[in-house]
Amino acid sequence: MKIYWSARRIPELKAFKATDRALIIQLAARSMPLPRRFLTKTLQLVVLIALFWQLISVESWLWRILALLAAGLFYPLLLHPLTLNLSRPYLPQAARDYRAMQEEKQDSAD
Repeated sequence: MKIYWSARRIPELKAFKATDRALIIQLAARSMPLPRRFLTKTLQLVVLIALFWQLISVESWLWRILALLAAGLFYPLLLHPLTLNLSRPYLPQAARDYRAMQEEKQDSAD
């Protein structure tokens, strides 16, 4: 199983713009069955707990604040791949649903 760190590397999403890819990933994440969604959220929580547990051991307040800022910046880099890879089996259906929503939106605009 190949692990994807970025949505632009996933073959099913290559044809879409970045904002469209983000929406499709959200659709796929929402369409995951409850146990898989629970697993995703639990893994994200474990990563966050481990990250902040490490931040507790930082000695001075200045370094602690800098570490918190860095953690806030790297937060999406740590958690997005979890959601991306666990929702990957549901991406083709989410892409079809997104295209259908776009066509429906265009038809209603005309």
